[in-house]
Amino acid sequence: MPSKQSYSNMLAVLNVKNNKWIFYTLIFILVLFISSSLFKNSDDFIIKPKYLVPFADELSVKPTNLKEWKRRHYLVNYLNNEQNVLIYVTPKDNYRSDDSIKLKYKFDKTLAKCEVPCIWNETRIEDLTTEELKTADAVFYVNQEVPLKSKAWRGQKLIQYTLESATQYPQYHDKNRYFDIHVTFDEDSDVPTSFIKDPEKWQTKQPFDMDKLSSSSPPISLIASQWTKFREAWIPTLKDHIPIASFGSVYWSANWDIHPECANLEPYEIKNCIISKYPFHLSIEISQEKDYSTEKLWDVFNSGSVPIIWGAPNSRSYLPHPKSAIFIDDFPDVKALADHLKYLIENKTAYLEYHKWRTEKEWSEGFDRKAYMNIENMECNVCKEVARLRILEGRTNLPQFQVDLEDNVDTI
Repeated sequence: MPSKQSYSNMLAVLNVKNNKWIFYTLIFILVLFISSSLFKNSDDFIIKPKYLVPFADELSVKPTNLKEWKRRHYLVNYLNNEQNVLIYVTPKDNYRSDDSIKLKYKFDKTLAKCEVPCIWNETRIEDLTTEELKTADAVFYVNQEVPLKSKAWRGQKLIQYTLESATQYPQYHDKNRYFDIHVTFDEDSDVPTSFIKDPEKWQTKQPFDMDKLSSSSPPISLIASQWTKFREAWIPTLKDHIPIASFGSVYWSANWDIHPECANLEPYEIKNCIISKYPFHLSIEISQEKDYSTEKLWDVFNSGSVPIIWGAPNSRSYLPHPKSAIFIDDFPDVKALADHLKYLIENKTAYLEYHKWRTEKEWSEGFDRKAYMNIENMECNVCKEVARLRILEGRTNLPQFQVDLEDNVDTI
């Protein structure tokens, strides 16, 4: 039978072992705490208040209609929690040469009319050091096949922006190379962007007055500078049946100065002014690809003319109204189209049927979606996309206090 001394020794050993286990347990907990602090900003570690989990998770689902886009942007604005998004732009000269992109800032240097605080730095990226680049949430490239510099840190996003045709410039549309965010005309891109400008003015724009069309004036205008097989083959065939005033290098036939009242306007306004002098305008795109509708279509609506369309096969789904344009493909041949145009010229009431949509309170959902994601909102929408990814990757200090977010979102 063990002595009292033996029991004492055994208890002492057990006590030491227990103390060691307690010590090791405390060390393990401490390591876990330190690790969580170290990796708090990594792409793989996400901390969300429980009530925000369903909203944050919803941000991973691509919107398919206007309400879903507005809902996503509302959630991003709230969950971003007023944190700035900094974007470097390159190449600066190419970006600013687009007259449709005119950045306007508030007093704090953030983008005006944008719910997410957004700063666009137009310093030439080639001149920036790696340390300077580390301050940016994203780097924005215009028509660039390969990024000029690699990411300065793991969470930084590289953005490819192009509204060029994928048929002509496939290298700008490869979603499997280099870039994290794609900004194109395609609805399937991360930030789909249309050429629509000033749609609120279309309702008050007066249709072309057929009474002002003289017998010697061509009823159709054309502004195109790039030759394509379709333009080369089709346009002269139409000209055999009805006159066309062409102001571009493609079958040029009219000087810009024949309308002196248009001469002193801005380039964008000059074109609209010219188009407004004719009842019809040929909106022939470079290619027929999904969602590819450029200013050749959208500017016509702002000019009081009727577009004659050859372009995106799904363009009917996003016109303001089914009868807001004339489709070349709807006619069996060129002569049938020309005969229809001549009929509209002689019948003012029939021509005005193509403008009735202007007075309607609601236009198509497809158009409203395109108008919401337009070129004038592009920079803000890009910032929202960068903020969205930052939220999903756990790199945002989310709001800690619950508001009636569900109710507010559902009223959009």
